[in-house]
Amino acid sequence: MRRIVTRPVSLTYFHALQRGLSKLQMLTALAVIAVLAIVAAPRLMTAVNHAHNPDIVTAEQDIGEIEKALQLYKQDIGRYPTTEQGLLALIVKPTRAPVPKDWKTGGYIDRLPRDPWGHPYQYRLNGEGDGFDVFSFGAHGPDEGDDNPGVIRSKH
Repeated sequence: MRRIVTRPVSLTYFHALQRGLSKLQMLTALAVIAVLAIVAAPRLMTAVNHAHNPDIVTAEQDIGEIEKALQLYKQDIGRYPTTEQGLLALIVKPTRAPVPKDWKTGGYIDRLPRDPWGHPYQYRLNGEGDGFDVFSFGAHGPDEGDDNPGVIRSKH
């Protein structure tokens, strides 16, 4: 007679369960990777395009120079120019109040550059007067507003 050899039920079930868990784990890992790729890919592409666009690099350099001039202005005057005085206060002594007493003859920057798209750089003093925002509207121009992703801002 032939003898039938059977495996214990618990081992067969355990092996089937192990194979199922491996597939489930792989699907879960793939799902997590897919979600991360969907979230991270647009940001990565924006960063890569941003770093390789010569116009954006030029705008960031210009903004850096304007920031340095604003820091020098604050060292001499004790505060940043008001939003109304604007960036022009770096070249010409402001006549709008508050008029600075210790304004440096010759100004704080040689000239105010235009951004690579031909628009003037924008300046805004924050509400407390201890910080500012210098930005370019970017390639879209002022029509898109200052909250669109193409706006290039100071890091200050």
